[in-house]
Amino acid sequence: MKYVLSLVALIVLVGCGASSSQQQTAQPSRLNGEESIESWQQSHPEAAKELGDWVQRHPDAAAIFFDWDGHHPVHAHEFVTWTIQHPGQGIDHFVVAHPKWEYFDTISEQHRPAAEDFMSWIHRHNQAAERLMSHEHGLEWAGHHLFQAYWHVEGH
Repeated sequence: MKYVLSLVALIVLVGCGASSSQQQTAQPSRLNGEESIESWQQSHPEAAKELGDWVQRHPDAAAIFFDWDGHHPVHAHEFVTWTIQHPGQGIDHFVVAHPKWEYFDTISEQHRPAAEDFMSWIHRHNQAAERLMSHEHGLEWAGHHLFQAYWHVEGH
């Protein structure tokens, strides 16, 4: 009997290990079948170029947006989604619809032109913006890997 129980325990352990490793190998390296974050720039070259132009024009605001996405990725994704769904509305409408969002007081008060330009970029490239933000911390990643030379200075 002791032998049978040991054999059953071994089968269960091996079976669990096999299904666990099968599940791990079945996990895609991409989000929902979308492109990987590393290929976003190649998949959306015009959007990436324009986002880089925005970073160059507004390096201080870009640093705040990147940091915000790093600390609040759900809010950052909501900002992009809301902007896509409300094409005629600007930063003031967003702030009213989302009161007390950390960083947005600063962005809307001190970096209004940059925020409006970013929203315009989202409208022009809504699919690319959504794909970038479908990766948690996607905007932060882009800032650090694609556009760091445009905005990063000591102290940021």
